[in-house]
Amino acid sequence: MENKPSTFTLCLGYGAIIALAIIVYNLILFLLNLGQNTALNYVAYVILLGGILLAQFNYRNKYMGGFISYGNAFTIGFITSIVLAVIIGVYTFVFFKYIAPGAMEEGMAIAEQKLMDKGMSDAEIEQGMAVARKFAGPGMATFIAVLSNIFLGLIISLLTALAVKKEDTGFGQPVA
Repeated sequence: MENKPSTFTLCLGYGAIIALAIIVYNLILFLLNLGQNTALNYVAYVILLGGILLAQFNYRNKYMGGFISYGNAFTIGFITSIVLAVIIGVYTFVFFKYIAPGAMEEGMAIAEQKLMDKGMSDAEIEQGMAVARKFAGPGMATFIAVLSNIFLGLIISLLTALAVKKEDTGFGQPVA
């Protein structure tokens, strides 16, 4: 067992790595013009899940002698997700403000077309788009990105902590 780093330091590192992986993946989708492909967008969730699991397993096996409580495993996952949410929030702001300022309008046009394809009336479409415009902008997109990543990280951390926990009974036999 090595010297144990602070929980925040470990989470900061893993959060940054996971966020970077998700950002690179999203940029690749953007550059290949595949950002609207819903199935490919789910891969980012797999990266998030795998990253949180990796952080929890690493902490348990490398710094805790192979044992970790549910609470500690959850804490590692949740703090990691908060760190990555903040980083992804900054990226989201930069992306919509500087990298692709027209992407928000393009998304609005696609959403409007989908409403038309559903056969909605012009009044319903206009009402829906008016609501959507209130949430369109780099600031709101950043807020939504941070909040959704924290919430998703919370759910994932609650579930993965169940898989990672391994408590020491003190008799050499772990409790699952």
